[in-house]
Amino acid sequence: MGKSARSDLVVGSHIPVYYLPLEQGTLPLSAKAQSTKKIAILAGTDVTLNCSFKKPEHVPLKKITVEWGMMVDKETIKHLVYTFQNESAKVHREGSRVDQMGLLQGNASLRLFNMTVADEGLYRCRVIITPNTYKVSSQIGLQPSVSLPETAMVMEGEERTLMCDITGFYPENLAVTWLIQNGSRVARGSMARGAISRDVCTGMAVPNPDGTYSVSSHITVQASAVGSGGAMYICHIEHRSYPDGKYSKSILLTVQGGKPTPLYQLYIGIHNKFYWIFPMGKCSLRVFCCAGTKACTPCRMVITDVAW
Repeated sequence: MGKSARSDLVVGSHIPVYYLPLEQGTLPLSAKAQSTKKIAILAGTDVTLNCSFKKPEHVPLKKITVEWGMMVDKETIKHLVYTFQNESAKVHREGSRVDQMGLLQGNASLRLFNMTVADEGLYRCRVIITPNTYKVSSQIGLQPSVSLPETAMVMEGEERTLMCDITGFYPENLAVTWLIQNGSRVARGSMARGAISRDVCTGMAVPNPDGTYSVSSHITVQASAVGSGGAMYICHIEHRSYPDGKYSKSILLTVQGGKPTPLYQLYIGIHNKFYWIFPMGKCSLRVFCCAGTKACTPCRMVITDVAW
């Protein structure tokens, strides 16, 4: 290959399984900096680590060497994941693959199947087309699955417990904070938010059979603490698997009118005259007349509201 041939490292523009799309960019071969992208995925899913390069023309497959490794840092390799050299592939991590025909189009992306806790970490792609070397790095973390309903109601005069379930994350370190946002325009985020410290309970992280962790956090809310327009309660999570280190999920809590007043009936009887039946609160007055017999039969009924 002549010295005039130009070779660039191109960072992929979009990977659907990434929690955030990768940004576009090009690194010249002489650049010392490496592009590292954080990728957040769920345990048990598959992921593609993008590694694209601009292949010089007329370079046969046997001249291309690819090395995917898990790294201690950007320069120190922990162990190999996949290698391709002299037109032969060696799979070091079961369930990893590079499309060999894609190498002829400058695509050395690595596909990893059924991600587990052991796969969490920093990865580096290195492509060698003598005498040039291309590098790109990706940081993988196992992202939690967060469960919290979008809406809930609390009866007037009562309390409601809101539960935020966080499952399948790794590593173990994770922080949960509850925030509240009050006001009738809360859905548009117009009111100030504040952290809640009372009536909040967050459990210890519990290990799952697959090596990931789960934790639950709940808050107990009194109806009197919720404004007339409702309140947005936010489960705010901090974990290194997220692209910016944090994630929030919210639930809108509204107050429903009090329970219907139970019907307490007061019976007042006057022998051989009539019965009055009063439900407590607002009451209906029922008048019964007697006809000189032991059994009273209604001769007329008067319905009226009486303040009790």
